[in-house]
Amino acid sequence: MDASRLLAITEAGGWSREESIEIMGADPVLPTPWPVGDVAAVALARTGRAAARLAAHVGGDPGPTRVTVADAAATTVGFAVMRVEGESMARTNADNAWVGRYRCADGRWIHLHGGFPALADRLAGLLGLAGEAHATEISAAVSTWDSRVLEDAVADIRGCSAIIRTDAEWRHHPHGELVHSWPLLVQRDAGVTASTRWTPSASRPLDGLRVLDLTRVLAGPTSGRTLAAFGADVLHVRGPNVPNVPAFVIDTGHGKRQAPCDFTEAGQLAALRQTALGADVIVQGYRPGVVARFGLDEASLRADGFAGVFASVSAFGHTGPWSDRAGWEQLAQSVSGLCLDPLGDDKPTMLPCAATDYTTGFVMAAGIIEALDAMLGDGQAKRVDASLCQTAAWIVRAGRLDTDDPPSGFAPTMLRSETSVGVVEHLGPCVSVGGLDVGWSRVSTPLGQGVLAW
Repeated sequence: MDASRLLAITEAGGWSREESIEIMGADPVLPTPWPVGDVAAVALARTGRAAARLAAHVGGDPGPTRVTVADAAATTVGFAVMRVEGESMARTNADNAWVGRYRCADGRWIHLHGGFPALADRLAGLLGLAGEAHATEISAAVSTWDSRVLEDAVADIRGCSAIIRTDAEWRHHPHGELVHSWPLLVQRDAGVTASTRWTPSASRPLDGLRVLDLTRVLAGPTSGRTLAAFGADVLHVRGPNVPNVPAFVIDTGHGKRQAPCDFTEAGQLAALRQTALGADVIVQGYRPGVVARFGLDEASLRADGFAGVFASVSAFGHTGPWSDRAGWEQLAQSVSGLCLDPLGDDKPTMLPCAATDYTTGFVMAAGIIEALDAMLGDGQAKRVDASLCQTAAWIVRAGRLDTDDPPSGFAPTMLRSETSVGVVEHLGPCVSVGGLDVGWSRVSTPLGQGVLAW
């Protein structure tokens, strides 16, 4: 990536250009006019530079941070390029008619996302259809609704949907206007004195850092996986009845320990809260108000003595009129203007990758490492927020590619891990820093196989 393009991408993300970053190659890598590989590469590079600064504080002498745009683009389809025993894993929602774009009575397209059974059931109930309805039936039902009425009605039943908007429409929407007023990362002091047993390492900067990962799907789990690559002890906790996407679990599980916890069982919840109070970093990926029901929100944990970094990742952000709406990668694309031809007669085209999910994971990891650095400097506990829509806004600000070059594609070096589910071929961290040991010390394991303890 040439210097002017790198500067444009970093400035679009609200970051300053740093020395010692080498990004090789440039978009287009994937078949999309948006610079998703360029943006992911810059986000990955920022994680490396943040880790390098920590190492330098304790006598390390880190060299350049290196990322290739082709590898960064590959990370945005990480679960798809992964192989288990030589085979790709089936796409969970490939044949799910409740996940798709449908046209409303006013001619607008809406993206419905019933990706988990409960979400599909809510959509079916709202539209008066059976859960096993076909796409043609769903299309007919949706065609009787005004798009804005349907979008709000889905939100009212705690379902997932979004009208497919242009960038200009989103910027003038009450929540979109707010998203575009935020920085890529919202970082602030928590108002309490920091307390941590961890100190950085010169070669593996996050070695010994305790990270409690209370996230699911892709963005949050990717942030935990990235922290683990720099040495963090990441404990991922999931309830037994929380739905998941098996390919995502394997892809984002590298470097982590897994532990079960039924949040509705008092004894298990008490054990989880004690574990949380012993963490240096907590990353949660549920909508505002959800973890508060279990005393796992920042205010409750701070009141009981948690004094580290509390990080939250969501679809739409943690304040504003849409902050409590559930969302997925496709909905962040839909609202933000990343879909092509949202006002045309043809079905709008989605990005061929999970660019906002994975890139938000890298952005969050960078923000957490930077918060740790700041915390060690000023002694104040930190809060970090990121969202899929903030990342989508970054991609939009970066602008469409000014080239007619065909996509180059990628051929990344794959790692092989012997796991309990078989031999997994997968991407590595896709970022290197001279003098630092970047990689995972644990293989991906199934959910709930470990112990809820540090």
